[in-house]
Amino acid sequence: MAKKKRRGPVYAVVDLETTGTSVKTGSRIIQIGCVLVQDGQVINEFETKINPRTVVPLTIEQLTGIKNNDVKDAPLFEDVAPTLKSLLDDTIFVAHNVNFDFPFLNAEFERAGEAPLTIPAIDTVTLSQILMPTAPSFRLRDLTSYLAIDHDQPHSAVSDAVATAHLLIELLKRLADLPTITLQSIVDLQLTLPQKTAWLFERELAKRAVEPQPLKEELYVSNGLVLHKVRPVSVPTAQVAGKYPATKRQKKYLFGDDLAYRPIQSKMMNAIYNQFSQDEPVRQLVLEAGTGTGKTLGYLLPLAYLTYPDHRIVVSTATNLLQQQVAKQTVAILNDHLPFQLTAVVVKGNDHYLSIDRFAHSLAVHEDSQLAQALKARMLVWLLETTTGDLDELNLNAQQAAYFIEVRHRGVRTLNKQSPFYQDDFLVRRARQVATANLIITNHAYLVAHPAELGGDDRGAFLVVDEAQHLSRAVLRQSRQTLTFARVMMILHQLQNLVNQTGEQNLVTLFENLPLGAYNVELLASDLRELEGRLVDFQQALYGLVKGGQDGELVEQAIDNRQLAGMLAPTNPLMVGLEQALSAINLHFTALNHLFSSRIETWLATDRYLMTQFASQLAGLKEATRMIKEAGQLLASQPEACVFWLTIRQGDEQSTLKLSGGLLVANHYLSREVYPHFLNHLFVGATLFTSGRSAYIFNQLDLDRKQVRVKRFASPFDYGQNARLFVAKDAPAPGATAGEDYIDYLAKMIYQLATKTQCQTMVLFNSLLTIEQVYAKLRNTDLFNQRDILAQGISGNREKLLKQFATGTNSLLMGAASFWEGIDLPKEQLELLVVTRLPFDSPNDVINRAQSALLKAAGKNPFYQVELPKATTRLRQGLGRLLRTPQDRGVAVVLDPRLVTKRYGKTIQAALPSDLPVIAESSDLIVVKTKKFLKGPESATNE
Repeated sequence: MAKKKRRGPVYAVVDLETTGTSVKTGSRIIQIGCVLVQDGQVINEFETKINPRTVVPLTIEQLTGIKNNDVKDAPLFEDVAPTLKSLLDDTIFVAHNVNFDFPFLNAEFERAGEAPLTIPAIDTVTLSQILMPTAPSFRLRDLTSYLAIDHDQPHSAVSDAVATAHLLIELLKRLADLPTITLQSIVDLQLTLPQKTAWLFERELAKRAVEPQPLKEELYVSNGLVLHKVRPVSVPTAQVAGKYPATKRQKKYLFGDDLAYRPIQSKMMNAIYNQFSQDEPVRQLVLEAGTGTGKTLGYLLPLAYLTYPDHRIVVSTATNLLQQQVAKQTVAILNDHLPFQLTAVVVKGNDHYLSIDRFAHSLAVHEDSQLAQALKARMLVWLLETTTGDLDELNLNAQQAAYFIEVRHRGVRTLNKQSPFYQDDFLVRRARQVATANLIITNHAYLVAHPAELGGDDRGAFLVVDEAQHLSRAVLRQSRQTLTFARVMMILHQLQNLVNQTGEQNLVTLFENLPLGAYNVELLASDLRELEGRLVDFQQALYGLVKGGQDGELVEQAIDNRQLAGMLAPTNPLMVGLEQALSAINLHFTALNHLFSSRIETWLATDRYLMTQFASQLAGLKEATRMIKEAGQLLASQPEACVFWLTIRQGDEQSTLKLSGGLLVANHYLSREVYPHFLNHLFVGATLFTSGRSAYIFNQLDLDRKQVRVKRFASPFDYGQNARLFVAKDAPAPGATAGEDYIDYLAKMIYQLATKTQCQTMVLFNSLLTIEQVYAKLRNTDLFNQRDILAQGISGNREKLLKQFATGTNSLLMGAASFWEGIDLPKEQLELLVVTRLPFDSPNDVINRAQSALLKAAGKNPFYQVELPKATTRLRQGLGRLLRTPQDRGVAVVLDPRLVTKRYGKTIQAALPSDLPVIAESSDLIVVKTKKFLKGPESATNE
C-alpha cells in the first residue's frame, strides 16, 4: 500500500484595510481578507468588512473604495475576533509588509480582549526581494503584473489577500528550487528579516538533509558559489545573407504576420541601405526619424544586410535602458525573421559588473548593515539567473547600491589570473563574446572612452549613434569631474581605522607577529597622517581662491584658470607633497600585500577581506588624486576651453568644499579620436534639428556639414486629429518667475487642470526648487485626496517615480531635467502634459556663463548659437512624450507666453510637428478646452 503523502503547513495570507497606520492613534480595521494556502493550493477564503466606530477618511475612501455607508452595518471587530482567531490558529501568518498587518491585527485582538497571535509570521515583500532579484518593483500590484497574477482591485483586502496568496505560492516554488549550496550560503548570512521570514530558509535547508536535490542542468558550482552556465563561445558558421528586401512586397514577406509594414520606416530602411551600399565618399548620414517611425528596427535591418558576415555593427545609445531595449527586444525580432543570425553583446563600463572574486570575499564577513546582508542573499539568487553579471539587472536604489563599492568590478586588468574565479569572471566572459559578436550595443560614455576597442577590429565596424544629440555631452561629461573633499577625507579616515582602529580587527593586529609587517604598518599609519595634512593644506589653498560668502550660504564660484593651473602644476609644493604622501602609502601597502600573499594559506577569510577593504579604499584615494592631476593637465593643455568652479557651503562648525570642472567644448575630439575607428557613421534621433538652417546639431556632432548626407522622416502620427498644444497667453512674464505670484499661478493652473481632467498627467519644470514650491502650495488643497501626486526630489528618485506613474490610473507626476526625454508612456499612461516654462538653461549656471563668454569672445551670439537650439530640442523631446502610438490622444499645455509673443517663439514652433495645432488662449479657457478635447473626438471638433 502506497504511503500517504504528508500534508504541508497551512499559510494564512492576510490583508487589512484600515482608517490609518496606527492603532495607538485611533486607527481601526475596516476590512479583513484572509486566504488559506496549503501545498501550493488555495483551500479557503474569508472576507468581511468591519465597522470601525469612527469615520472613514476621504483619502482611505478614495484609496480603497470603502465608504462610510459600506461599514455602518458591518460587524464590530469584537464580534469577528473569536472566529478570526480560530481560523488563524496553527497557521503561518503571511502578509505583504507583515510588520504592518501582524502587529496591527494583534493590537486589535488585545483591544477586543483576545490574546495576541503567537504563530510564525513571514513577509512576502522581503521574500520577493531575495527570491525574485530582478523584479522591477516590489509593490504588490507591480509584482502581480510581473508574474501575470490577476489582481483586479488593488487596495481591496480580499483582492490583495488573493493576489498575495498566489504570490506566496510562486515564492515557495522558487524557494524549493534553490540549490542546496545557495540555500546554505543564505542561511550562513544570519539574516535579520521581518518577523520569522528568515526561518523559512532554515526550514527548507533542514528538509534537504532528508530530501537531497540534484543541481539543475543549467547551473554549475565554482568554489562554493552556484553560477549559471554560459553557452561556449564559438565562431558562428556564416549563413547566406540573401538579398536586401527593398520593396514593400519583399518586406511584408520577410515580416510575415508578426510585424506591421510601416511606410515611413520602410523609406528609412531604404535610405540607409542605399547610402552605405554605394561606393561614394559620403560616409556619414544624419537621420531624423519622428516618434512612431520604429527607428531601431529601421536602422538595424538594413545595416544587418550591409554588414553580415564581413563587418560588425556598433550601436551606441544614450542610456543603459535603451541598450537593454535594443538587445532584448529588437535583436530578438530580427533573429526571428532574418535569414541569418545576429549575435549581440551589451558593453558597459567596468563598474556596472559584479566581481565574483570580491563578492565571494564579502560573503565571509558579517556586515553591520542588515541591508547589505540581505542584498548578499539577493545576489546569491541572482547568480543562478544572470549570464552577464550586469548589476543594473537588480534595479537597486542608491542606498542599496552603496554595498556595490565593495563588490563591483575594477576591470580585467585588475584580475589575478590565479584566482579560482578567473574563468567565471563576467568581464572575461564578455571579452570572449565581444570577439565573435557581429552586433555590439554600448552607450555614449563607453564609446567616447573606448572607440579603438569597439571599432578597431580587423573586420571593421559600422557605427550607429542613437539619440545622437547626446553624444557631445558624453565627451564633455568624460572630461568634467567633481572632487568632494568630505568624501576624500572620509576615505582617508576609513583607511586610518583599518590600520589601527581600537577594538576592531586591523592591520596592526594582523601583522603584529611579523616584524617586517609591523614595521610597514607603522610607516603606513605615518603616511596616512602626512597625506591628511597635505589634503588640509590643499583645501585651504582652494578656499583662498573664493571671494565672499556668509555662514550658511551656498557659494558657487568660477575660479581663474591661471591661478588654478599654477596650484595644480606638478612642481607646485602642494602637488609634490600630495604625490609623495600617496606614493609612500602605496609603497608600504604593496610591501604588506607581498608579505600577505607569501603566506596566503595561513590567513582567515576575514583577514583576506580586511586587505581587500584597504585596497578598495586606497583605490578611491588614488582616483581622487588622479582627478586632481587630470585637472592640472587639462588646464595646461586647453586653458581657454575649460572651466573650473568651487562649491562651498559655509557652516558654524565646518564647511564643505567641492572642486568641479572640465571642458566647455568638445574641441573636435569626436572627429579626431572616435570617428576614424569606424567605416561608416549613422546618426539617428527623433529630435535632432531645430530648424532647416541651424548648424547646431552639426557643431554638436563635430561634423562637416558639406560632407554629410541628411534625411528627415516625420512622425506618422496624426497630430492634427489626436493632439492639441495650448499656450497660456496670459501666464506671468519670465521676469516674474522668482515671485510668489508665479508659484501661485502654477499651482492654480495645475490644480484646475488636474481636477477637471482626472487623467494621467505629467508636469515638466526647469528646476527642482520650483517643484518644491508648487508641491507645498498644492499640499494645502484637496488635490492629494483626489490624485496620486508624485514629485521628483520629494516622492523618490526618477526610476521609482516612473514605475509608480506607469502603473497608475489617475496620477500626477512633477519632474524636471531627465523627465523631458527617454520616457515611453503610451495610451492612457499619459494624456496630459503641462510645460511650466520653455526649457532654457539657467543663465546664472557657472558652465552656461563660461560658455557664453567663450562664444562672445569668438564673435558669436550665445543665444542663437546654443541656448535657443538647445531649448527647442528639449521642448520637442518633452512634447514627444505625449503621443507614443497611433491610437494615443493627448493635450500639451505650455504655461509660458513667450512661445507665441516672442519672435524666437515662432522659430521654436516651426520645429514642432507641422500638423500639431498650436492654440493661444487664456488660462481659464485652456482648462475648459483641455477637458473637452480629452473627453473624445466628438466633443473636441469645435474648440
